Amino acid sequence: MTNVIAAQQATQSSTIHVDAAIVAPNCTIQIVSAIHPTPVEYTHCEPHHAIAMQRQRKQAFSTGRYLIEGAEKRFEDIGRVLVLPANVPLEVRAEGGPTQAVRCIFNQDAYARITGLDELVHPNEMVGCLDVKSPRITDTLARLAGEAEAPGFASRVLAEALGTSLMVEIARYVNDLQPRSTIQRGGLARRTHRQIIEYVETQNGTPSLSDLAKLTGLSRRHLSRAFKQTTGQTIYDYVEQVRFNRAANMLADTDLLIKDIAFKLGFTCSSSFSVAFRRACGETPKSFRKRMRPGAPDEIASPLSLAA
Repeated sequence: MTNVIAAQQATQSSTIHVDAAIVAPNCTIQIVSAIHPTPVEYTHCEPHHAIAMQRQRKQAFSTGRYLIEGAEKRFEDIGRVLVLPANVPLEVRAEGGPTQAVRCIFNQDAYARITGLDELVHPNEMVGCLDVKSPRITDTLARLAGEAEAPGFASRVLAEALGTSLMVEIARYVNDLQPRSTIQRGGLARRTHRQIIEYVETQNGTPSLSDLAKLTGLSRRHLSRAFKQTTGQTIYDYVEQVRFNRAANMLADTDLLIKDIAFKLGFTCSSSFSVAFRRACGETPKSFRKRMRPGAPDEIASPLSLAA
């Protein structure tokens, strides 16, 4: 099934294709793909609440801002998961090229009935919805993607249950957001924050909390609290996010064997890497590589393998 949805475009034209879908009473699950101009600038507006998770490798440049009074006026980085409140235009400036995402769409009445909330998010907290960092939300979207692509017994019933839990998780996430103007003191110093980012993004394997505490000279407890207060996510979630992004980039842009990528990322074996990758994005490393590099063979000899 391939339907076509006209996305509202500000400056350049592109088309969103719905490759698979499950329609349940309270929500609709879609796998959508598009090929955008490079770079791309457009404005998108959903008639119903939606949450979307990108499935391609992280773009080098992807920013956006919600066009509503009271929201942040500056363009901010768009993460892997973002929320699209109903009837709120989102202006996007990005790298462009091919994209694919899983999204869950639900109307305002369903959200209000299930959560008891009339408003999805207050305008001055919307910037936190451009980069949603919640493993539970990510896992649920990955399960919904798998169900849409390969429906099983009672898929519609399962999608309805997962969609309902997703609405509750979104409500919890939004409830924990703080406007930037009300963030309390006590977070990380800018230098320490930058030190952690540089270390995590350049190290092979997975740095532990003890490693980062030793690096910064802070206690593990203080570091955990200050990092969460500064970034809105735990150190564990941040490290896993970086590891997934590195995995996606290596699968899409290098000829390394999957087992070599697993080793570089600190996994004990390729099977544990495959399980973790599938949990994070809803597909195996092998299928992700095939989708990003259609002409590539299943496994390509790599320098690490040849040197072993």
